[in-house]
Amino acid sequence: MSEPVVSPVDVVPQHSSDYFEQIPQWTADGSIKRFEIMADAVSGRIPVTRLESWRDFTDLLESDFFNRPGVQLVFRGHRRFDWSLMPTLGRLTTNGIVTAQLAQAQLERFKRAVRGRLNDATMVDEDDELWSVGQHHGLMTPLLDWTYSPYVALFFAFHKDDSKEEAANPYRAVYVLNKSFLTEHEGETGIRLWEPRRDDHGRLVNQAGLFTFSPTDATIENKLANVLADDELFEDEELRAASEDEQPDILARYICKIYIRNEERDACLRHLRRMNVHHASLFPDLLGASEYCNVITTEAEMAAAVQQRGKHHEVTITESVTATDQVDAEVTLSSASTATLSSIEDVLRQPAGAEQVEPGRIALMAEELAASIAKNKVVDWETRDAVHARLRNVVRVVLRKYGYPQVLREQVAEQMLVLAKLTDGGDGQ
Repeated sequence: MSEPVVSPVDVVPQHSSDYFEQIPQWTADGSIKRFEIMADAVSGRIPVTRLESWRDFTDLLESDFFNRPGVQLVFRGHRRFDWSLMPTLGRLTTNGIVTAQLAQAQLERFKRAVRGRLNDATMVDEDDELWSVGQHHGLMTPLLDWTYSPYVALFFAFHKDDSKEEAANPYRAVYVLNKSFLTEHEGETGIRLWEPRRDDHGRLVNQAGLFTFSPTDATIENKLANVLADDELFEDEELRAASEDEQPDILARYICKIYIRNEERDACLRHLRRMNVHHASLFPDLLGASEYCNVITTEAEMAAAVQQRGKHHEVTITESVTATDQVDAEVTLSSASTATLSSIEDVLRQPAGAEQVEPGRIALMAEELAASIAKNKVVDWETRDAVHARLRNVVRVVLRKYGYPQVLREQVAEQMLVLAKLTDGGDGQ
């Protein structure tokens, strides 16, 4: 699947739990409300629900709601909670809409550019197939990747780690789309489904993949919302008779977004690997094989590093480190003193509940945090709110990566900021 595009507007404090507490937590009990329409820049007009663990995903899929007779669903996973259903070509416009003129101009340009580069020259005359080839090779298109497999979507939601350079990301997301409805109402929605007949790389087959073409006059979210609200275009008697409070659960039958707590990423990927959902199976080429090997090797080296630190967590950073930590350790050696590392470890061990973390992970976290904090101490950083916010997020990402207790992270993030200010005289730039 292609990497989604960040929403153009971000009005929600991304580390705030208050926002997500307004979203109903999924329950198999249909007697209570399970979806809400937030109508904001993050959730849009799509009904949303949330899971507090990826482990609850299977229970959600087994519910009657996601197994309605005669209804076929497709899924799409997003690494960040605030990514919208915007195709890559939509990033060129101010409203995310891919007009017919923009799409046609891009397609004609691509046709000229691929002359002499295609194994099958007749593909130039098959617009949809050519769009698919372009999507696979990074062309900006009006297409979005979807999959028939909810677990493939879950993989794409969790397969990449968070970036320290991004804002906080408390939830990942999976979108669900009613394919049966779209197939029957393509004329009204302008959203077209496409399953390429040619798949030279095997990815579409392995990923159970298909595409949507975005409408030319609106985003997918807004187009569906408008059609479902229009009695002349589409009539759902139950929806028309429903109260305002009941409508989100009914609209979710057509499209919905599931927020999944961004925790235990490694455990999620291991679980999916046991189901044969991993890089090597989804990307049947050398890139997929390489990424699969990278993941397995990284996990093994991380486990070895934790074990080593557990045995020798009292030693200073000047002693030898394992291969996975060499780069970070070199940065730490030049920018953070042993005293600073000791102080960071003290902060990490101090809260009640921190004792459940392996000593080796504490030491690894301290090293990575020391290097990251030193890296972000730019000129006048003490007075710059943006730098403070970035430092807090860096701490959150590191703590999540090593499985530090979720309930303690905000407290530790604030303490790390205080510690960074106290040690600025010795470590600052």
